[in-house]
This record gives sequence, structure tokens and C-alpha cells, in this order.
Amino acid sequence: MKKLFILLFICSHSVFGQKKSDQAEILKGYWEGAFIRENAFQKIDIEFSEKNGEIYALQIMDEWHPTYGEFEVPVEIDSVGHIKLGTGYGDAILSLDPNNLELLGQINEDKSTIKIHLKKSPDRPRADFSIEEISFNSSDVALSGHLHLPFHNPTKTAVILVGGRGCYADQTKYNLYAKFFREYGIATLAYQKRGTGNSTGSCDLATIEDLGRDAASAKAYLEARAEGFEKIGVLGISAGGWVMTKAEEFTNFDFMISVVGPSTSVREQQLQSASYGSDIFGLSTEAKSNLLLYTEMVFDSEESESSFESMNTMLKSAEDQGWIDLLEDTDKAGSVEEIKNLWVRRHGFDPKTTLENFDRPFLAIYGEKDWIVPPKENIDLLEEYFKDRPDLLTTVKAFGADHGMEMESEMVQLQGGQSYWHFYRASPEVRIEIVDFLRRYSFVE
Repeated sequence: MKKLFILLFICSHSVFGQKKSDQAEILKGYWEGAFIRENAFQKIDIEFSEKNGEIYALQIMDEWHPTYGEFEVPVEIDSVGHIKLGTGYGDAILSLDPNNLELLGQINEDKSTIKIHLKKSPDRPRADFSIEEISFNSSDVALSGHLHLPFHNPTKTAVILVGGRGCYADQTKYNLYAKFFREYGIATLAYQKRGTGNSTGSCDLATIEDLGRDAASAKAYLEARAEGFEKIGVLGISAGGWVMTKAEEFTNFDFMISVVGPSTSVREQQLQSASYGSDIFGLSTEAKSNLLLYTEMVFDSEESESSFESMNTMLKSAEDQGWIDLLEDTDKAGSVEEIKNLWVRRHGFDPKTTLENFDRPFLAIYGEKDWIVPPKENIDLLEEYFKDRPDLLTTVKAFGADHGMEMESEMVQLQGGQSYWHFYRASPEVRIEIVDFLRRYSFVE
């Protein structure tokens, strides 16, 4: 019995008893695997690297692309060899098999368990693309960003990415839409909105015309490049859909792709989302009425002390009645003078005329569950705008997706008694429909 115990100890130690430094050395590199739960898997790749003596994990969640899905987190290795790191589903505890180069573990999520299994793979091949840091002028501002150029089967097509509402600096070097387009040979220009990141100017005071001219300037920059792009299109996300449509007034895009971008006016969209949002969040009849009233006020209030006081009174009601979280910070004026600079004042726009006259391919993708840019109203308008050229319009209502094109985790029951766990993911229809659209109109092979 004593000999058996010693033998088991030796075997166990040989597999699981490596020093922390030995485990860290084995971890470094590229691992491929999946989350596993209830008859389903979701692919995850992890690249472990060392920085300043610490191990980090870059996680690549392909099913979360192209909006999100790549993030780096620190890795902990405890005294008994357990490897701990954060994931999109919570903290994972992993054990290393150093002989077979595999990692196994789990995440406990709401008393249900997600298993993880990873296998070490060769390092990824050298990049078949380049990412060039660029800068171009738009009127009196300099816009900064990156141009992603594919090496593998490059086309003569390029696309410009236009982000949504908000003054935040996009990480244009690592843009996941650009990564997606690169794989199909499409050059992609991702730039930082004026007044963010390395771009000059003011985001807080920018108008829809300013941003539209910026997008048009991006097209002019691509037209002057030595690559000789023959087709240049634009992809607008959320409020970026208005911006790209405004930009069409100053240039001519060869195609437009709208991902949850409104075809309604800004006023219509704000009122629609206030109405739908009130119902989604279960507001009382009085609260809904006040939210709609305040929404009208941000468009119409005079720049006066009385208007400012009325708006602040309504905002106090918003806190008491539970609709304050349905407002953006830029929906609230900090002073009388700031009323004129409310976001909706600076971006008041109706894309109707431009869309009625756009005579090139247009793709619009909406989320079935989106209450911010509701699909029915926007698709109905687009079909009206393109009624004399329906062959140029493609509209998609993505099943189960919200405004971020996200689909929630849930158990799915199938006919015949089968069931599976549907992992949280970005709607696959986004990438599928974009590729189908580009091929249908010969922008890619």
C-alpha cells in the first residue's frame, strides 16, 4: 500500500507538480479551444504572452466579432498550479496537462457550468496584411486612424468605417470590422472621430455636417492613394448611419452598409426609442408621457432661463420615475448656453432626400429586438425610398438581435426533443449578409 501511494504521488507530481515558472513557459504561445455547455460549443483562441515578468492572455472570440470579442487579461497561477483568468463569462479556473499540451477547466455561471478545453497550437503565421497609421485633413481638422491593407487576394474595393454616437477614441489599429473585411481582400479605413484620440477638432461641438464632411474627406484620401481603388463604400454603425448619409451629400459612395443605422429623422428616432424604451423598461403611463415630453423639449426649447428650469424640473422627474437612464449625457444641458449644443440640435437630420436619390447598392441590417432603432419603421421607410429601384436595396432583420447586434444566452428547444445551449454571441447574420451583399454586386469575388 505504501509503495502504491508513493507511485501515485510520483505520477501525479510529474503531471501536475510543475513549478509556476515552468507552467508559465509552457503556457506562452497560441491555444485553440472552446467553451462547452449543454450540447454546444463556442470557439475561443487564447494567446498567452509575458510582459514585465507577468503572464497575460489575449482572448479571441470569433463569434463576438465584428463589434467586440478581443481583450487581454492578466493570468494568475497559484501554488498548486491552478491557472486563473477572466473571460467574457466570468473567471475561469484551468488545469494544465504539460505532456499533451492541453488546458481544461470551467466557469460557474448562475449555478450552471461552462467547461473550457484548449489545445496548444503552432504560433499563427505571419500577417498577410499591413496596418498603416494615417492622417488626412478635413477642413481645419486633422483626422487620425489606420488603413488596413490585405495582401491575400486584394481587391480594388475599399470601405470607410463610421462609428456611432459618442466622443470616444476608437482603437482603429485593432478594429474588428477591418479585420473582417481584410479576410475578403477589402482595404479598410478606420479613423478617430474629430476631437478624439489623435484627431484634432472638437467632438463635443461637432455637427452632423462636420462629421459628414469628415467621412467624405476619408473617401477623398482613399481616392488619392496609389492603390487605385475602383470602388469605395462606407459602413455606418448606429448614428454613423446618419453621418454616412450626410456624407453622401458631399461625395458619391459606390455602396452603403448600415448596421442598425436609422433611416428615420433624428427626431423620429428619438421619439420612437423613447416610446419603445418606456415599454421595455416597464415605465408607468405618466413616466412615459414625461419622457416623450422631455424628448420634444430637447429639440424645441428656447435658450432661456425658463426653458432651462423646465428641463431641469423634468430631469428631476426622470430620476424619481426611473427614466433617467434612457437619456444620454448629451441630452442634458448644463446651462442655458448649452441648450443650443445638445446633441440632437447639432445632429438634427433627416436622410429622406439623400436616400430617395441614392442609386447604388444599399444594405441595411437591423436587430429584431432593437428598441433604439426599431426595425419595422426603418425598413418600411427604406422600402418606400427605394420603391423605384428595389434591386439596389437589401434589408435584414436579424433574429434575436438587439441594438448591439447581440444575441443572449439561452436554452433552445428543437423539434424531436433535441435541445442545446445557445451561447451569447453577435448575430451571425451581420457577417453573412455583408459578404453576400458584396458578392452580389461584384465588390468582391
